[in-house]
Amino acid sequence: MAGSDQAFADDVRRQISVRLIPLLIVIYIMAHLDRVNVSFAALTMNQELDFSDAVYGLGAGLFFFGYFLFEVPANLLLERIGARRLISGIMLIWGTVSALMAGVATPAQFYVMRFILGVAEAGLYPGIILYLTYWFRANDRATAIGQFALALAVAGLLGSPLSGAIMDGMGGVLGLAGWQWLFIVEGVPTVLLGLVVLTVLPDSPAHARWLTAAQRSWLHSALASERAAAAPVAHGTLRKAFHPTVLLLALAYFLFLGSFTGVIFWSPKLVHALDPGLSATAVGWVVGAPYLLFGAALVLWGRHSDRTGERHWHVSVGALTAAAGYLLMAFAGSVWQVSVGMLVALLGAGAAFSCFWGLVTAAIPPAMAAVGIAVVNSLGALGAFITVAALGRLLEATHSYRPGVLLFSVAAVLAAVAVQMVPRPTRSRPAA
Repeated sequence: MAGSDQAFADDVRRQISVRLIPLLIVIYIMAHLDRVNVSFAALTMNQELDFSDAVYGLGAGLFFFGYFLFEVPANLLLERIGARRLISGIMLIWGTVSALMAGVATPAQFYVMRFILGVAEAGLYPGIILYLTYWFRANDRATAIGQFALALAVAGLLGSPLSGAIMDGMGGVLGLAGWQWLFIVEGVPTVLLGLVVLTVLPDSPAHARWLTAAQRSWLHSALASERAAAAPVAHGTLRKAFHPTVLLLALAYFLFLGSFTGVIFWSPKLVHALDPGLSATAVGWVVGAPYLLFGAALVLWGRHSDRTGERHWHVSVGALTAAAGYLLMAFAGSVWQVSVGMLVALLGAGAAFSCFWGLVTAAIPPAMAAVGIAVVNSLGALGAFITVAALGRLLEATHSYRPGVLLFSVAAVLAAVAVQMVPRPTRSRPAA
């Protein structure tokens, strides 16, 4: 690519990143907070409502079962009605459901509300990954996805202590417990943001007024060339869903996301069990601080993957590093030892996340993208459901977090192996 052409392409990419990525980050921060705030609510909610570890694990995990069931339909719907209407619509629904979680009083109500929340959020993450393929070329996607995934780092770093502070500071206000205020305070802003999204998010480059006609034309041609160069695929949703490449990627994500989510949903209770005297805010800082490394890995490792054009080993090295962190957590006997394990685990998880979806969008042909991306993410959600629920059962049976966290470590290693089995797409090395 000539220097002037490269400069033009870089300018288009920067404009898109500046216009879209910050809004997508805020959207996903709200999604992540509304998804995982139950892990902080559980510090007092479980005792107040007499929920056992098994009840909490199943209820927390049912979010992912609803997510699993509705991801593929949601992504197909995005292609039909556009990202603006789909994303804003599901934000209005999940924000409302999240706030209504403050009213749960029985295990059955807890299960139903978590399941509905998962159904409502099902289209968000795979939908945004698909949406980014409308705007970024294959060689730019790991960086773009890594930037978007910074939402996880920000949500973890700031959301964890925020959740703890809400519980510590608002308990008793208007007669509501801290965990009830947690759901309300973090749910209502999502509804308001959904209304903003409806007015400002463009469905595609063709609807982006902030791009010039020349920029829209270049981007359309560049993406069309990639689609034309992709290998032809069999038609039909089922054939796309059961394509061998899709299934291998889904297996890897089932193992990797399952292990990562299990740790995220149980780490506040693990930290609190090691030091019951810690306040919810202190637990939030212990759990949130490792997200600094998570965020750094997302950006730096993703950029390195884009520069080299290599995806497979970047993902596998990240997954193996996360497995080492989980191993440290399994044998931790104090809060600081858990913190060290989480630092290593989230460093590796951030590295793997930054490149995994770049690998997915490169390995799955564009004609299969909507179905393939949704299948991969839905199998990851199924893995999350199984691990979060299973650790609750294991904890009741063994009275120890160690067996479950060790299984998470094994799953991350197997994920690294599965990634290496994914066929290498025949792509040229990106231009310098």
